[in-house]
Amino acid sequence: MVYLALLALLSTAGCSSQRHFEKTTPFKVSDPTVQVIAAGREPGGISTELRFRFSAEDPGAVQLDSLYFRGRVLTPVLTETETGVVVSAKYPTVNLVKPDLTMHADSLQEVGNQPPAPLPAEGALPFKLERNQAVLSYRLGTDTSTRYYRIDNIVEKSARAMPERPH
Repeated sequence: MVYLALLALLSTAGCSSQRHFEKTTPFKVSDPTVQVIAAGREPGGISTELRFRFSAEDPGAVQLDSLYFRGRVLTPVLTETETGVVVSAKYPTVNLVKPDLTMHADSLQEVGNQPPAPLPAEGALPFKLERNQAVLSYRLGTDTSTRYYRIDNIVEKSARAMPERPH
């Protein structure tokens, strides 16, 4: 009998830690896209930007926390445009600024060289997502609990090269 009660307690405790996706939300997400953007100058590097249109019934009541996308946790940025509110988040894909390296026939002279930083592990996120999915975490009003909304069918746009400034 004690084992049965313990098993029931553990099974309900495990459910509360699992994250679930909200089916109905007080906002709408539309036209989600992802695009690689190459800077016009070499130090700018290459980044990836996730964007989508965002419309809320009460904009002040929704507080966006994070965007989980392709193994990263991103900070969403709301921008008001002529056509409505757009949420975007960027992360560097390739950083073209390379640190100075010492190349020498004597390998002891190369001791100060640093290896490149590793990319974040895909398994680090609390969600299992496809490449065309993201998760938006948010809070409502004064409620401190975090809610999650999965964004599906993110369209991959062709890469965009920013123009270089004239010399």
